[in-house]
Amino acid sequence: MPEVYNRIIIGEREYEYPAGADRFKQRMIEYFPDEAEAISRYVELVFAANRAAKPFFAQHSLPGPEAEEHYEALCAPFRAFSDRTVTEVLADFTANEELKTVLCGHFGDDSLTPDRASFAMHAMLIRHYIDGANFPIGGSGRIAETVSDVIRTAGGEVLIASEVASVLLDEHERACGVTMTDGRIFRAPVVISNAGALNTLTRLLPEGAARDERLVDACEKIGPSLTWVVLNIGLRGTADELGLQASNIWAHQGVSVDAQFAAYEADPEHRPMPAYFLTAASAKDPRWQDRHPGRSTIDIAGVTTWSLFEPFTGTERMRRGPKYEELKQRLSQELLDQVLRFHPKAEGAIEHMELATPLSFNHFLGRTHGDFMSLAHTPERFAQRGLGARTSIPGLFLSGQDVAAAGVSGAVVGGAVAASAVLGRDALADLPKADPTKEQSA
Repeated sequence: MPEVYNRIIIGEREYEYPAGADRFKQRMIEYFPDEAEAISRYVELVFAANRAAKPFFAQHSLPGPEAEEHYEALCAPFRAFSDRTVTEVLADFTANEELKTVLCGHFGDDSLTPDRASFAMHAMLIRHYIDGANFPIGGSGRIAETVSDVIRTAGGEVLIASEVASVLLDEHERACGVTMTDGRIFRAPVVISNAGALNTLTRLLPEGAARDERLVDACEKIGPSLTWVVLNIGLRGTADELGLQASNIWAHQGVSVDAQFAAYEADPEHRPMPAYFLTAASAKDPRWQDRHPGRSTIDIAGVTTWSLFEPFTGTERMRRGPKYEELKQRLSQELLDQVLRFHPKAEGAIEHMELATPLSFNHFLGRTHGDFMSLAHTPERFAQRGLGARTSIPGLFLSGQDVAAAGVSGAVVGGAVAASAVLGRDALADLPKADPTKEQSA
């Protein structure tokens, strides 16, 4: 993606995130010259938290006795960062609310407000992007396609539109396969679930299975990440013709992410959503026009609250009733207004619009609160010792975001942690290592 991969908008003021730790730090100091010391300290903490992350996640793959034996050595350095919220850490070195909002400008990437999010999660997110952002050539679907190729080459298979009903246990209460909703049974010596910890332990285990009740209770107390609505827009015209940019836009109603969200959550029926995320895949993908000549897309997400959608749980997709359709129309118009605010040439070029709500994510992802980022990344979540790749059921392992952290990269690390647990070796050691010169320059 371009050097400026994120644009943070607060009201009518704009701040850029340029690629490179030194450039990022210098740009922030240009915006906030009186906060140079605070900004330098912030970048130091981001890198320090990330250095502590790998041993922390490696511990999540160890068998119970070894996990406990090595917990302090592997996890204590990370816990020094994960046990505090973003809001708490930022307050240590700055009182500038605008700077705090800029530094938390893309909080939606971990889907939790700074007053609840663990600083370690925030630091991993910032470090992930600080050298610049990337987009898959050929579109996001290439991730699934290439992963599927790897699985099939290794002798596996990928099934679509195929739902698992339950994990199959043998007479020794060991996982030995899965039963599908259509009655098919697949047997295997190991079962790995990336359906989420709560989904796996409460919905996929057969009744009477020896699940870890303490872990279930802990995950329920941690709760879900934030909910979003996403408006997908198809347009007539190329990205150049419509003035679409490859950089992301994070637009905030005002200063203080925490205060803006609290005000919205208190009255979501009458207040605008506190933050929006705009992206144009058609402007990011160099092969887009080869695949879709003369067409473009824009996606915009708005952070919302589950309370708006909870009354419609239990209704059937596409048949949720007139009040739900009215809610969708209101939210769609609000999101469209933001699109036209930043991309005025899109007006008159729109050929298709479709809104995904938290109930859409429940339907397609098997969630219960529309939380596509799964468990909230709070300090309590990272303090939960039992939330790793191993479960109380022999042969059953967890993968995905809940084992590591939010998003695609978090899910990838969760996969590596699960592989470590299954294979009994340090799969994390095989991951690309950070460039030490960049660590030093930061």
